[in-house]
Amino acid sequence: MNCAPTLTAQEFKQIHNGLCDLRHAIDRLNGVLAPDVFKLLTKAKEQISVGLVGAYEQDSSSFDRKHSHYESVQKDLGLDAIWSMYEVSDLNKPHPFEGVTKVVYRAHWGEKPVSRTIIGNTWAALYMAANACIRDSGDNHHVFIENFTKEDDTLILSTGS
Repeated sequence: MNCAPTLTAQEFKQIHNGLCDLRHAIDRLNGVLAPDVFKLLTKAKEQISVGLVGAYEQDSSSFDRKHSHYESVQKDLGLDAIWSMYEVSDLNKPHPFEGVTKVVYRAHWGEKPVSRTIIGNTWAALYMAANACIRDSGDNHHVFIENFTKEDDTLILSTGS
């Protein structure tokens, strides 16, 4: 190669998923293909895997940094819910949802939707409002904050377990 290409997160994800599919296909073809063809496919899979080692290390390091940051914010703010939106790097930065005033949690084990006012314009402010919604819903199982969907001046909270 004559350059040092940079992959986007989406490109890396596509290559990773393609490698997983290749591994699965190779496993299924063991004993079916001619040994020399099977050996060639296995070698190609290994070359791709070795080529991605650095990218996997960077991805793991990024995950660890973000997870540590999320835990620190959770502890500092006294929250129980767990932040699981790993596309957010810094919870102290402004969120992109202009004009929103509240978070609503509909899909929980309680009977009625729960809503809380957002106080501030940072991701941490959304974290606090979402945490309050989860707490007030009584659903102690679905405590992982996974997504917000904007509807007018409201963010609809999606959680997981």
